[in-house]
Amino acid sequence: MLHNFSLFDLLITLGIIQGIITSILLFRSKRNAYSNQFLALAVLSFCFLCIKTLIHTLNLWDIPGFRYLPIGVELLIGPLIYLYVRSLINPTFHFSKKSWLHFVPFLISQAYAFIVYYLTLRVPNSLQKDTIAYSLHFDTVKTFEEYLILISVIVYLIISYKELNTYKRWLHNSISDNTYPSFNWLNNIFRLSLVLGLFLLVNNLLDVFLKLRETHMFHWDALMVYVAFLIYYLGLSGYLQPDYTFIGNRKRSKKNNREIPEVKKIAIANGLKQAMDIDKVFLNPTLTIDKLASIVNTSSKNLSRVINQEYKKSFRDFINEYRINEVKHKLKSKDYKSKSILGIALECGFNSEASFYRVFKKVTQKSPKDFIQENK
Repeated sequence: MLHNFSLFDLLITLGIIQGIITSILLFRSKRNAYSNQFLALAVLSFCFLCIKTLIHTLNLWDIPGFRYLPIGVELLIGPLIYLYVRSLINPTFHFSKKSWLHFVPFLISQAYAFIVYYLTLRVPNSLQKDTIAYSLHFDTVKTFEEYLILISVIVYLIISYKELNTYKRWLHNSISDNTYPSFNWLNNIFRLSLVLGLFLLVNNLLDVFLKLRETHMFHWDALMVYVAFLIYYLGLSGYLQPDYTFIGNRKRSKKNNREIPEVKKIAIANGLKQAMDIDKVFLNPTLTIDKLASIVNTSSKNLSRVINQEYKKSFRDFINEYRINEVKHKLKSKDYKSKSILGIALECGFNSEASFYRVFKKVTQKSPKDFIQENK
């Protein structure tokens, strides 16, 4: 007998509908087309999780065709989020044969689920179905799978976070072009996914130590409402992102802990001062650590170490401070009264209005207009 459609069922159904719609939009989107495919599949995985819940709450589990239906795809969520992050921040990434290794646990789990479903499908009696499933250790396997899902989510969140931090270090120490994305919004995905992992951990601990699943399911219902919200946020946030397609030349250089000789360090510092103060190379909006190293006549690795150690700054912050100082000088000069703030910013090496205002506020702790007012 079907269960009365409750508010909980409505929320879960809305999450499923939202997930299917945003997945279609992500698949069809021309912005970040390759990476959005992984995000669309991750959102669909959450939808299947919600569908599995509805099968139980609406008592569809008692209908022969739905009992042991193999739709448990939670082991896909961690790998898909990781592949989404990696493909988004690395334009050279392509799904290879090696990438299939991330899906081995899911494929094994699904193979087992299909075997159970096939063996029980033609058995009309629910009790007989359960007997066959229990003989195949269904409950034990599914309990183990829940722990595996928890481990998978945590592990893939950690390696995804490391990938993002590696990209940010490369960005801040190699590129001065402020149009390159920093992907700070991905931190929200990590936080929300971390909450999901904690939810799973707490729920499993409650079931193991307090046997809560035997009497109540409110903790799992709360998790599913959270998943419905996560579907909405992931799909909409991913779809609304601008096109991040850019050419990246990310070199993973080995760490070199050898100290730069003092004489060489002084020579690099002097060459850097000449390039910045006299030649004003920072006016080039696409200046990179490799280009500046070539001008200073040193390696990009040594130049980066000098900037990091002597100025206590990343390459990007170092260049941006020079640009902001140039902007400040021109804003105070009578020769530039007729020029707009944006016009001055573009002359000083910025190529994005949004990034200029963000950097100016970061360096000076005030807006350009406030700076002008103070220096009238």
